[in-house]
Amino acid sequence: MRVGVLLFRSITPLCIIHCILYVAGLAPIFTIWGITIPFELITFPETLFYLLVYLPRRYVLQQLEPTGTNFSDEERRDLFDTCWNSVPDMEHYIRTWFRGAEIDEVRRGDLKEWLAWGFWNESSASKVSDDVLDEFVAITERKLGRQLKEGRGLHQPIRPTIDTINIQHRPLTYYVFGVGGMDTLMFINMWRCGIQHYPVSRYFRSFPYRPLTTLCTHYSPAPDISCWYRPHTSKDRLPLLFIHGIGVGLGSYTEFFADLIKLSDKDNLGANDQVGILAIEIMPISFRITSQTLQRDEMVRQIRQILHYHGWDKLQFVLAGHSYGTIIATYLLRDPDISPKIGPVVLADPIAVWVHMGDIAYSFTAKVPKTASEIQLHYFACTDMGAAHAVTRRFVWTENVLWKSELKGRQFGLVLGGRDIIMNGRRCRDYILEDFSDTEIRSHDVFEGGDLVRTDQMELLWFQDLNHAEAFVFREERQRLVDMVYRYCRR
Repeated sequence: MRVGVLLFRSITPLCIIHCILYVAGLAPIFTIWGITIPFELITFPETLFYLLVYLPRRYVLQQLEPTGTNFSDEERRDLFDTCWNSVPDMEHYIRTWFRGAEIDEVRRGDLKEWLAWGFWNESSASKVSDDVLDEFVAITERKLGRQLKEGRGLHQPIRPTIDTINIQHRPLTYYVFGVGGMDTLMFINMWRCGIQHYPVSRYFRSFPYRPLTTLCTHYSPAPDISCWYRPHTSKDRLPLLFIHGIGVGLGSYTEFFADLIKLSDKDNLGANDQVGILAIEIMPISFRITSQTLQRDEMVRQIRQILHYHGWDKLQFVLAGHSYGTIIATYLLRDPDISPKIGPVVLADPIAVWVHMGDIAYSFTAKVPKTASEIQLHYFACTDMGAAHAVTRRFVWTENVLWKSELKGRQFGLVLGGRDIIMNGRRCRDYILEDFSDTEIRSHDVFEGGDLVRTDQMELLWFQDLNHAEAFVFREERQRLVDMVYRYCRR
């Protein structure tokens, strides 16, 4: 994988070298069967794409933006207490936020810098009351069981909203043939499932362009968010609102939708009795060159427009999110207009539940990739322009975190993998289950490679050997996920 990524990244430098040689009249001429191969038809567009698109776009995305909620002193203290009380291992917690540094190397001044960012949205501890910071540090030391050394050390904490974003270039051919090809295949598969596309009204809004959208007869009511829609006509089942994670958009979920439709159609009482699906498309985290990921309030406002357009503001529905989509699901759960319409909630690879622990920020911004899956994640997701911006400049953890208390009173299901390279699935599983006593566990079904724990309120589906997102990949595991979602649709 490392060699493959290196070869992939070498495309643009080689194209630039060829262009320089061509202009200087020194470019080699290649012929096959007497036919000259005009490499400049590839190398010049690649070079111009790098100079005129990538470099300016990278500069824009690096800019800092006002982010975060301004808390009152009481709200901030409650937030601090809630967060610290949820941390099972304070040493591991601090080391994660400090890029794996040994705890002896983290000083009091370093911790104050992180606290100023984490709870005040400030770039420096000098902008925050030293008395309050000293109090927070003292509480941390008591939970840690040791005192930190005075002063400042050499290790900088992870502060995604103000740290430099690591963005790496992808060649033009990657977007045109890779992303564009996957997108075309996704269109075909979604249409075969009977799910119709509602694109944004501006065709040139994102690149690669989507020529198949010219065949669509309806447009999304939201200016920046497109969606896929299957009408809901069932009287006794709930429709599904789905929000995807970072990747090639909904292309990774077409088999999930096909399996869900196949299962739900078995219960149809007639042609006018089907379970509806509304799948939200978030283009900035779909490996595209487009506008930035919307901030929380604007994201919620535009999704509210889509729900109203399709009449779902008058329906109760199941809310399902995967990975980064669980963060957007958190926004909806807190919205006073949308939240009452949300019935059961299903969160697969729920980074929103775990975002305050540091694993997510570390995996996306500081982790040095070693294994093949880590290298793949690092290049194709962590350093993609839109995805990198979303997990840094939009990483306002106080807005993105979903506390366990916010799920109380709701039916919810979680799906976790034991080999997740983004979040610690085992620790997250323990974190969720610690709130349920043995007497509250209604059933515990063990199967090869995992188990399903059920209470009256919650289902937790655990796959011991699965990595992040693989519950949507393998047929048997995906079917268990589909079964869970459909059980909630039938309630």
